Amino acid sequence: MNKGLYARTALACLLTLTAFLSTSCIVISNHSQRVRCEKDVPLSAPLPPGSSFSASTDDGSVTVKGLDTSECRVQAKVVTYARTQEAAEELAQEINVRLEPAGNGLKVVIDRPPIIRDAHFSVSLDADVPGKTNLALETSDGSVRIANVAGTIDAKTSDGGIEVEGLQGDVKLRTSDGGITVNEVRAESLDLRTSDGSIRCRNIVAARMDCHTSDGAIEIAFAADAPKAINVNATTSDGSITFIAPSGLSAVIEADTGDGSIHTQLPITVQGKIGKPLRGTVGAGEGKVRLRTNDGSITIR
Repeated sequence: MNKGLYARTALACLLTLTAFLSTSCIVISNHSQRVRCEKDVPLSAPLPPGSSFSASTDDGSVTVKGLDTSECRVQAKVVTYARTQEAAEELAQEINVRLEPAGNGLKVVIDRPPIIRDAHFSVSLDADVPGKTNLALETSDGSVRIANVAGTIDAKTSDGGIEVEGLQGDVKLRTSDGGITVNEVRAESLDLRTSDGSIRCRNIVAARMDCHTSDGAIEIAFAADAPKAINVNATTSDGSITFIAPSGLSAVIEADTGDGSIHTQLPITVQGKIGKPLRGTVGAGEGKVRLRTNDGSITIR
């Protein structure tokens, strides 16, 4: 066995042992004729800045914070529900959460029994990582929160909101049912999609931006120092759109609403008929801004 493989295997074994020794189970209460049991699992491992961190949980929230560190620290909370205290505790002990080497970084692995009868569980993750880390996060049922991380960000939840703040790098966020909130993000591209929820972006610096929601409002506010020639595509089936441009915007603007009005505080040069859809140019027209809603008003300023 070569030294690299030996070291990675030893690290995985050590992490698993540490998690086992650090856990405890406490019965909290009866809920809908079920007993709830909690187990906290602390994990840690070296993670150099510029590495990757990935985590996936079927049911539970995921929170990641970037810090001035060269270590990954994860606090996993396992919550089980069963008919009896014994069954809830047994299920909690059978669920193992560990950190495992993956590519050039670490991933969270959740081991569970192959068959679970008349019980269910969730695993929520709260992680601290180096400020410069690439992230791939996913949960089927729970919220996702990310703060102060520079790197490629890919986060997805099927049922829950997503909140991010202080990010640098390309950002891709997906939720099927929940809102998306983005604050103080500097990126080459932003890709935001939700099937049911609003999208609110404030103090954004990005060259390219795609925002799509089937049911909810969209608010996009660029920072004053954002690029002048931006490319933005924002669409919603049911909701208003507010677009606040960076200083010195240079773009072709297309705005269309099926049922609503269009208001602008920017000097848009229009040729031909003025109405809906609205098409015009701001500045030299180097970029493109497309705003579309089926039912709602559009405000440009």
